[in-house]
Amino acid sequence: MKRKLLLVCFFSIFAVLVQSFQCASPEMTTAKLAIRNQEWAKAETNLEKEIQNNPSNVEAYIMLAELKMQIGDLMGAARTINLSNPYLKDSPLRIKAEQFKSNLWRLAYNYGVDLFNKYFSTKKTSFLDSSIKTFNAGITVRSQISDFYPLIAQAYETKGDTDDAVKYYELYGEIIQKELDFAKESGIYIKIPRENALKKLGKPEYSKGLRYSPTSDSIVIDKFVVGNREIFIFSNDKGKVFEVFGWKVEPPKEWLTEEKEQPTEMNSIPFASLAQIYFNRKEYDKSIQNVQKILILEPENSDVNSFLVSVYDAQGKRSEAAKFIESLVAKDPSNKVYRAQYGDILLQLGEYDKAIEQYEQALKIDPNFDFALRNCAAAYKNKVAIIQKRQVESGKNEPKEYIGDLEKSVEYFERCRKTPRFMNDFEVLGELSQLYFVNNKSDKVKEIAAELEALDPLVKQEDKEKYLYTLLKIYDSYLKNEKKMREIQERINNLNK
Repeated sequence: MKRKLLLVCFFSIFAVLVQSFQCASPEMTTAKLAIRNQEWAKAETNLEKEIQNNPSNVEAYIMLAELKMQIGDLMGAARTINLSNPYLKDSPLRIKAEQFKSNLWRLAYNYGVDLFNKYFSTKKTSFLDSSIKTFNAGITVRSQISDFYPLIAQAYETKGDTDDAVKYYELYGEIIQKELDFAKESGIYIKIPRENALKKLGKPEYSKGLRYSPTSDSIVIDKFVVGNREIFIFSNDKGKVFEVFGWKVEPPKEWLTEEKEQPTEMNSIPFASLAQIYFNRKEYDKSIQNVQKILILEPENSDVNSFLVSVYDAQGKRSEAAKFIESLVAKDPSNKVYRAQYGDILLQLGEYDKAIEQYEQALKIDPNFDFALRNCAAAYKNKVAIIQKRQVESGKNEPKEYIGDLEKSVEYFERCRKTPRFMNDFEVLGELSQLYFVNNKSDKVKEIAAELEALDPLVKQEDKEKYLYTLLKIYDSYLKNEKKMREIQERINNLNK
């Protein structure tokens, strides 16, 4: 599950409200005394009477909502505090009411996540039902908090209720429409370096740092005012650079500053889920619409481009994928991301020369564009493989035909692995080892093998098996080192025990 939100510190509303008895009605006086004595039912009855007799009494709404939260009725608390909305504009207690809403939705989020996690440890569906109800309490007071909708959808999907899952995934898209529009207009996307985002948006009105705990990532919050719109950009520390992971556009004016600044992650999973669900239902147009939303948020995600080709292919419109991205390039030919996206689609379609052309255009715009370097190298490598296959089938062996493309592939992989993103990428090193082997450069293969072994401590546990198979292939197919082969095979076997 997603990490919990940081709960802001706040003093008890009870502690303040029950201290002032002057000019209070008998119902309010009785309710305050009952609260002090923890007579919750008596307090609730009197506060409800007070609200019925004096519907503009914001203090009574806050006390009753706090009481309901105290006894665990989060939805009741949410509905109660919302009844005060028509009277908040001119009330001296407006900030207290908004503070209560802020704390209530955070509590609902954290408690809902706990319930969701309890389902995974117990497999009791009652925890899923409770988590959905709890998340909905948060939505009741803060319907624009987008984080709730994917969680509710995932809970329904886990229950096997696809229709309700679709409903909440779709609601998520509606809630973040401003954020999607902003991303399209500005060229901001998930994982764009913060430095690049600032170049696009200009100087922020202010920036501030944040860290939830000593072990968590550092976060930078940048506030911009564009026209009359407040825009908050959230970036986290990824080693050498800060990368954007979310943004808020025009949060509601009644929100407290701390809510506007609450880091919010842009989430493409709802659109991926919808794309897959609609694809399975053969509703291909809806599937494509959701893929296109993912590409707004994650234009560097080559897996999405691959899926887009699959959807168009299922429609019998394989070339439409290329036409869609080509139209983006035509509108903005200097956009390196569009160029790389177009290259990715062409790569999927097996049009390697055209893909290379687009990647190299992107690299003219930014010579260090890591994904373009990575995929351009792959395009050259695939082109070499096609030529070699043709030569084998025809009984020819003419390295001159492909040696230039082979060297280009090596060049781009070498440049790729010097970028921060791919500096410790074992798959890139594995690709290079194969190219050096084909090019009869055994010393280079040995160097790559040594570098790969040095990466061992940095490889995540979930990637360990794939990493070890990469090493095994080098020592088995290229270097013929039986001792190393046995050692690595033993490690693989131990992983699977």
